[in-house]
Amino acid sequence: MQFELIEVGPWSYYHFPSLTRAGVVHGFMTKSSDLIINDPQQRQEFIRVIGGTAIIIMQQEHGDSVHLIEKGERPGAGDGLVLLEKGVAGVIKTADCLPVILYDVDYPVAAVVHAGWRGTVQKIARKAAGMMIGMGVPPARINALIGPGIGPCCYNVGEDVVSAFQQEGFSARIFEKRGSSTFLDLRRANRKLLENEGIGTIYNMNLCTSCRQDLFFSARRDSHKGRQISFVLLKG
Repeated sequence: MQFELIEVGPWSYYHFPSLTRAGVVHGFMTKSSDLIINDPQQRQEFIRVIGGTAIIIMQQEHGDSVHLIEKGERPGAGDGLVLLEKGVAGVIKTADCLPVILYDVDYPVAAVVHAGWRGTVQKIARKAAGMMIGMGVPPARINALIGPGIGPCCYNVGEDVVSAFQQEGFSARIFEKRGSSTFLDLRRANRKLLENEGIGTIYNMNLCTSCRQDLFFSARRDSHKGRQISFVLLKG
């Protein structure tokens, strides 16, 4: 499958057309999504355009809290959602952290998680996948989409971050030394977590939010606090 950038109303986002046709509406949005976060009217219009009935946008905590949405649950805080309820758009906000979407079209079930370095250390993507597996979904039937986030080209980290990953047993291969600086590959770290769970197929966009100023906000690059959203919704 190939990611495609589409425009819907005033918004643009990357998605897999074949997955959307299969009933899993999803997207990794560009800067155009900032208004959805801050403007209730834009939010309601967005829900209408994607064919949903409700939206969940949580206060994110850079942790590993993943909520199951079955019937009417609307958590106020957390960093991940596993969705069984149809018509509800699960949303996470990022500006360098990785958005990860998981799905099984047959069950059907989908998940979206916010995986910054802290969430990755706490293995949030693995936790969401584990919740799906616990429902009886075979790991090999779960697919993962790793969206745009800061790449190893730009993600210079300190010894505190290196130590945190080492203590949790991550491979040294997620780091790259350049001179006296150390760069973290968040994509590789999350991919390995999912591979260790036996996840079937993992698609990686390989788009760096820090490099692509034309498309994305970046917390490290920008002085303002803009965020793009990523979303997933099971069609009713």
